[in-house]
Amino acid sequence: MRSLLTARGLHASVTGDAVMVELRCGEQVITTAGVAGDDLRWSARAGETAVYDSPADDGLAADFPAPDVFADVDMVLVADAVACYAVEAERGTDLTGVFGGNLGQVLERAFQAHGITARHEGSIGVSNVEIDLPDGTLVHIWDAGHESTGLPAADYIRFGAVHLTPTDGGDDRETHIPLTRTGSLWGDLAVLIHAVKGLYAAVS
Repeated sequence: MRSLLTARGLHASVTGDAVMVELRCGEQVITTAGVAGDDLRWSARAGETAVYDSPADDGLAADFPAPDVFADVDMVLVADAVACYAVEAERGTDLTGVFGGNLGQVLERAFQAHGITARHEGSIGVSNVEIDLPDGTLVHIWDAGHESTGLPAADYIRFGAVHLTPTDGGDDRETHIPLTRTGSLWGDLAVLIHAVKGLYAAVS
């Protein structure tokens, strides 16, 4: 876990049974692992804030059937969740504010860290974040609880996402992207990034 976190530019150290990340803003994120069946499952906390809980622990259902999260993927997801949290904590983002802290802008910054351009105009009237895939198809992302990404990130409920493929008839064919829920914005964002990167790899 420490190597995954340091690979994302984070200062991580092993303390007992946990891996601690020290942020430049003075916060600490503690990641710990617990046994679930034959696998280790991870969680991460920044004080009282839940940064990540393994989907296997929470048992939260996806809107559409999603594959199980295996232990190796779980490690990647928790590292990405901590990295997403760190970006906003270190820049002092007010997640309760519409300007600078709305969900669309958080999404833009998170995907940018992975070399993916996500477009959002920052307006409360903009419902989708759009991502162009290399084959000319699109991904649309929104908060399925609010039908918008222009609201404060602190009000996040759950992501919805579709893959849009142009057709000869002029209407885009929509394919829902299955997203496992983790119970936190940062964990769900890591799941979303993992899904979009999988689409990138599939069409490249």
